[in-house]
Amino acid sequence: MIRSALFYPVLVLSTGVFSILAVLLTRIGGGPAVVDWIGRNWARSLLVAAGVRVSVRGLEHLDRPGPQVIVANHQSYFDVWALMAALPVSVRFVAKGELAGIPLLGRAMRDAGHVLIDRKRPRSAKETLRTAGRRMRAEGLTLVLFPEGTRSRDGELGRFRRGSFALALETGVPLVPAALDGGRRAYPPGAKRLRPGRIVVRLARPISLEGVDPPSRDALMREARRAIESMLGEGGESSSRPESPDRATCSAGKG
Repeated sequence: MIRSALFYPVLVLSTGVFSILAVLLTRIGGGPAVVDWIGRNWARSLLVAAGVRVSVRGLEHLDRPGPQVIVANHQSYFDVWALMAALPVSVRFVAKGELAGIPLLGRAMRDAGHVLIDRKRPRSAKETLRTAGRRMRAEGLTLVLFPEGTRSRDGELGRFRRGSFALALETGVPLVPAALDGGRRAYPPGAKRLRPGRIVVRLARPISLEGVDPPSRDALMREARRAIESMLGEGGESSSRPESPDRATCSAGKG
């Protein structure tokens, strides 16, 4: 209860402060490094307030100076903050277009380079992703997609939406499957109380999208899903047979 009483004021205050910084600094010429600093410190302030630690395994699978797409399972709002805080790359997210209507936060997200998709207008969404792909390649950004489309209510991996992989193909950059475990225990969907704990982020070997055409979208989706199921199996969230990739670790307070 005390932890929750601390977290929610920090959430409101830090979101307001860092949103203002994002809008102001990007408009006076702040580049990706400035946006990264703002996003990481915003995320870290929330993780510290919640008592949530983050560890990452498989950092060697990230192309740190180059553009890439991460597709990840989605258990909690904390998934976003864990990825922003712990990954040593310029992370931007694909999010629902409704967030654009939130005062200040929506403006800050757009200015920072996050991609807000209108899912009711597929053609507009594709053009938005093409634009994002050009920016990714120019600035070496990493774009994060949650192909389940929403947070899992029971911790099980939900049905993947084909549209997420169609959007990934629009970028034409390597795709890195990621499995996040622990967010649901810290902050389940619909919950108001927080529980301190740890989120583990596992990254798999990248999948090249070079030469992959739209008809191959379903095969790509199945390959990414198998990789995520395997990594979740390492943490006990899935009964799928796990792989044993080389691992690297870090915490939310480093790098």
